Order: sequence, then C-alpha cells, then structure tokens
Amino acid sequence: MAVVVVLLGLLAPDVSQATLTGTCGPLTSEPTQVGFCQTSLTISGSWLTISFTNTSPAANAGYIVADAFNLPSGVAATLFSTTDPDFDTFLEGDVKTRPFGHRTDIVSLGGNLNTAFTRAGGSPLGGIAVGQTAQFVFSLSNAGVNETDVFNSELARFKGFSNGKSDKTGVELDGPSGPPAAVPEPMTLLLVGPGMAGLVWLRARRRRSSGV
Repeated sequence: MAVVVVLLGLLAPDVSQATLTGTCGPLTSEPTQVGFCQTSLTISGSWLTISFTNTSPAANAGYIVADAFNLPSGVAATLFSTTDPDFDTFLEGDVKTRPFGHRTDIVSLGGNLNTAFTRAGGSPLGGIAVGQTAQFVFSLSNAGVNETDVFNSELARFKGFSNGKSDKTGVELDGPSGPPAAVPEPMTLLLVGPGMAGLVWLRARRRRSSGV
C-alpha cells in the first residue's frame, strides 16, 4: 500500500495558473483609438499580477499613465511591487474614470480619487513609453477573486501623444479565458513510466502468490 501511495503522489500533475492576455480597445474615449497595448493578468491565490506593454505607433509616441480596475466588495489590495517606480500612487475607493463611470482601484503616476485616472499626476514622462513594459504585483486580502471579472473591468489611460491627443481605453481578451489543462511537468512524465511498471509488477506478484 505504501508503494502505491508513493506512486500516486508521483502521478499527481502540477497545475499552471491561468494567465489572461489581451489588448487595449476597442472601447475608447476618442473618435478613433490612438492608444494601444498588450496586457496580461494573473491571479494566483491572493496575488494579482498585471502587466502592460505600450504598443502604440512609435511615430505618435504616447505613454500609459494609469490602470484602473474593479475588485469585488470586501476585497482590499496593496501594491506590493512594480517594475516602474514612477507609478507611486495606488488608490482604492470611488475612482472616477470618466467617461466610463468609476472603478474601485487604480495605479497611477499621481493624483487622487478624482484625478488619478484623468490627469494621472500631470506629466506623462514617467509612464510606460512605446515599446516598454511594466508589471504590477498586488497583494489581495482574499483569495478566490475571479480574474476574468477583474480583466474585463480594466481601463488604461494614455497621455503625451505627439499630436497632442490622449486616450482612455478598455481591454479585450485575445485568447481563451479559462484555465489551462493540467499538464504534468517533464520530470513527472519521466516518473509515470516506471511508476506504472511498478504497479503492474505488484499485481503480477500478488497473482503468483495466490496461485492464480
């Protein structure tokens, strides 16, 4: 029995956490979208990780200066780390995200609940420039938050385009939103063969012992 328990433990696969990926848009505050991005979001237990890459046309420049999103009622967040220290403002509450209503949380270059999204601290130069990526890691007060709901609530703020424009966009999933299938790690696959062979050997030995 002990051998069987060990073998079953070896056969248990490691499960990867789902990561949602998408792009900025098509929701936009402008007649024609001018701010573009690639984004990803992962929730693992009580950790939320969001990343943005600015994919706006290089000729038009522009910076991502804020990201606003919703968390469920009763779930609080803390900005644990970021690869862009200029995003030093993290707020929770009734975040004004005109013209798209409001959100519960925002990370921004600056401001308060009324201005962190629309103005984002004034100068956009500390934001995510074209071709650059920034990552934000948040600690959540509760596990079990639905990552698709958080992803679909996101709003990105762009400023500093060379033509004087700015943009506010939603995000859109570009792939399956469900978690990936459980796939054994390569080392686990190597152990499956000997493990199954051991089970067959035990069965044959028991048959011989019983005279079958």
